[in-house]
Amino acid sequence: MNLSSPEVAAARRVRAHAADEEARYRAAAELDAADAEDRHVLLALLGDASWRVRLAATERLAAAADVAPLLSPLVGLLTAGETIGARDAAANALARLGPRALDPLISTLHAADPDHRLAAAGVLGDIGDRRAVAALADALADADANVRSTAAEALGRIGAPAAMPALVAALEAEDATLRLAALGALAALRACPPVDGLAPLLEDRALRRPVYRLLGASDDPAALLVLARGVSERTRGAREAALAGIGQQRARRPREELGPVEVEARAAAERDPGVADACAASLGSEEPFVVVGAITVLGWIAAPRHVAALLRLAEDDRLRPLVDDAIARLAPGRELKAAIAEAIQEQGPFGRSSALAALARMGSPAALESVIRDASDPDALVQGEAISALGRLGEARAVAPLAGLLGDDSPGTSSRAANALVEIGRVSPAAHRAALAAVRDRAGASPSAALYRVLGALGGAEDVPRIAAGLRSDAVVRRVAAAGAVAALAERGLARGCHVPELIAALTDPAWPVRAAAARAFVALATANAAARDGDPRSGEHPVCAEALAALRATLHDPEPTVRAGAAEALGATRRADEAPALAALLEAPDAPPVIVVAALHALAVIGSPPLDVVTRAAAHADPEVVKEAVAVAAGLPGPAAARLLLEAAASPRWDVRRAAAAAMAARGDPALAGEAARRAADDPDPLVARAFADAAAALAPR
Repeated sequence: MNLSSPEVAAARRVRAHAADEEARYRAAAELDAADAEDRHVLLALLGDASWRVRLAATERLAAAADVAPLLSPLVGLLTAGETIGARDAAANALARLGPRALDPLISTLHAADPDHRLAAAGVLGDIGDRRAVAALADALADADANVRSTAAEALGRIGAPAAMPALVAALEAEDATLRLAALGALAALRACPPVDGLAPLLEDRALRRPVYRLLGASDDPAALLVLARGVSERTRGAREAALAGIGQQRARRPREELGPVEVEARAAAERDPGVADACAASLGSEEPFVVVGAITVLGWIAAPRHVAALLRLAEDDRLRPLVDDAIARLAPGRELKAAIAEAIQEQGPFGRSSALAALARMGSPAALESVIRDASDPDALVQGEAISALGRLGEARAVAPLAGLLGDDSPGTSSRAANALVEIGRVSPAAHRAALAAVRDRAGASPSAALYRVLGALGGAEDVPRIAAGLRSDAVVRRVAAAGAVAALAERGLARGCHVPELIAALTDPAWPVRAAAARAFVALATANAAARDGDPRSGEHPVCAEALAALRATLHDPEPTVRAGAAEALGATRRADEAPALAALLEAPDAPPVIVVAALHALAVIGSPPLDVVTRAAAHADPEVVKEAVAVAAGLPGPAAARLLLEAAASPRWDVRRAAAAAMAARGDPALAGEAARRAADDPDPLVARAFADAAAALAPR
């Protein structure tokens, strides 16, 4: 039977009211919100008893191109739907419509019925559009307590820095529920108000947990002392919130800045011996920052009896460095040795490795020998952890066995061994000599890529011949590593005046990774020598001599884009104006890959101010990486045209370009851009970008 299109549509609408749930669900998925009759049925289905049917109707309504006929009935259902399901479905549909639903929802914030205002505030938070911030901030003063707290929560979900002043003011309200919601919103914004305004809120037990967690995001050193006192809290919830704040601060600050917290935590533990046990109990928390804070505090307050619980956490890769650091900070002595020795039997492989390393650090020869043996364990995970532990120990007796692991046959093992040797070599002059002697002894008979890495990190100019031999190796991986070693020496200021013809030859190596590594090495060499040249390269200046310059210019035509980009960077790093034309020519090629355009732009900026027209063309490039480089370069160019380029980038549809524009505005230092940066901070829909514009506005504001 053939049905005409109107008949098909009518049949669909009939099925949408069928008793069978599956029939209604399938019909809802076929209805068209652009059709007035279908739209009426879809709106009715938002109140269906089946959540599947309601969801299908919501999705069809959200897909509508023209939302004007939907807004009024959806807001009506949101505020006056007969069932909770209907109201929730309407809220979901409005949230899916996004910014197109803003105007009626903002208007509903002024409705007479507080339930209507409440519903509108919740949906505005779900939409997350910053244009609703001002209206929601006004709603913090609503006559209804539920509306006030929902508005605060919505501001937190939107994530607009512009909401911070209103939320901070809400902390002084008499409404305890509003204060709690405002704290939660500020935590979502990661915006901590001044500590002297937060500390009094700790008098309210209901607010302690959010206050401590918020202090974890504070840049004020005073927050550290408040958090340290929080470890003495009697209730587990408040104490763990303080530990979470300490964990956040541990992730945000260098360890030396946490000194005041350590002193206060130790004092708290001396006053109350139960603090250590309470922190140990929090090691089992499911919240990561609580665990980080508990590990940190236990390391400060020297509680050997909890070392077994700490070691168990070493099985987690993310926590192992924190555990090792905490145990290393415990006061060495008989009690700690006995506790570790007793705990070692019940540990997994990584806890055992951490325990052995701790005993070796305290002078146990047997433990050190065990770690050294584990460095050759057939289990790659155990071996890798043992090698890393030897590096952290900085024990010169581990040099020989580690040097024996530098072969090319196992890249992962040799890389870890190289890292460990470098760590040991930086412990003391004696350890440095031992590590360097070991790799030099092996350089002739057993060269490897990892060995060249160690020479680059620990060696000196006298090692250049050894490294040059690596550039002549038959193995590509060794030639690449040797070029990297030359770069490492240059970055350490130890390659001045060294002529390395092998590196120049590497620019024409058959393997493009070698050519790329050689070009990167010349970037480091040129950068290190640009400000302190030995002479004119045309007269034999080394290491960037006339021969090297000619080779780099030729490399600008290499078939591999990465190699050409490296050569461009190297020529720019010489800071020689006569290299600018060749670099500018790279930008003229219409088919130039983005990596080359970025490198040439950067190189021209290093040499001097590139032409504005070149930068402007790059700012209109299709590749965002090119655009971001152009924006960064424009920050240093004089004149209003360069400033306009930054403003255009600030309006880009791409969040990363807008963020680059914010950073460029701050770097430019032009106070005339402060107003635009502040406006962007209030309006940008991306929280990270909005924060970047806020930082730029603060940097550009008159002082």
